[in-house]
Amino acid sequence: MSKVINFAERLADRKAKKESRKIEGWLIWLHCPQCNTIEYTEMRMPGGRIHKCGTLVEEEEIPIDIRAEFTISQRNVDKLDKLKEKQKSSKVMKFVGGGMKSLIKQLRTREEEYQKRLQNMTSEHLSNYPEQWDPKAEGVEITVSEPLGLEITAARQGHQLFTDKK
Repeated sequence: MSKVINFAERLADRKAKKESRKIEGWLIWLHCPQCNTIEYTEMRMPGGRIHKCGTLVEEEEIPIDIRAEFTISQRNVDKLDKLKEKQKSSKVMKFVGGGMKSLIKQLRTREEEYQKRLQNMTSEHLSNYPEQWDPKAEGVEITVSEPLGLEITAARQGHQLFTDKK
């Protein structure tokens, strides 16, 4: 007797594996000892980099799971959107919240830029991990920023790599 092949099940299994697969990548943190500036890039340069001031920058490459970073960043965007809606509905926040509105917009822009850079690191379309995905269970170190409650991974805290050099 032959086994019945269920193509729908196979397709669903393949899709589930693809959605939960890690996508390996890196963030490269750059420190200019002359200017004392710290920034990050997604682009590797084997020969090193020269800062606009003419100094050779120090580099630290941090391995990351691109999909995990993308998922956490998208969750931050969702939190910021909820805060923006909450601010619109609250009469007190409308009165006092001009600075808060610009802060939310600035943080949202920063998250969107980070997502674009993550997308640049891979040739495939990035999608979030499933909603029930827990970064801490997967070993992703997260710090929650106060007072907005945004999640920041260890890979995005490059300033800590160079604190002794500042």
